[in-house]
Amino acid sequence: MQHIDEQALSWLLKHHDPKHQNDARSQSAFRAWLSIDPQHQAAFLRWKLEWEAMDGISQEQLTNLRAISRQAAAGQGTWRQRVLNRCVDLWSANPALRFALGGAVCLLLGVAFLGSVGSYFL
Repeated sequence: MQHIDEQALSWLLKHHDPKHQNDARSQSAFRAWLSIDPQHQAAFLRWKLEWEAMDGISQEQLTNLRAISRQAAAGQGTWRQRVLNRCVDLWSANPALRFALGGAVCLLLGVAFLGSVGSYFL
């Protein structure tokens, strides 16, 4: 499931990247990926909803997220930190993406936290 979530997030980021938005080959590959497995569509929808849920994050919160993500990446280069860093960079570059990236960041932080805490309860 983690691999599918990574792929879904990657597709979501591509959808919001101007160089991929009008690329017919990329769109065709995305549609093919969605049709392979119903879990792909569900994962993409989860990321999209999270993306759309974060409209009200402030500049101060963005600065804090950037600092936290850089510290985490310095200590450990997991896919979560790399994705979080990519989200924060895109967030800064394009104000229109802030809403969506906020949801992705919150979801990633939640998954990272629950993943580390949840292992103690199993």
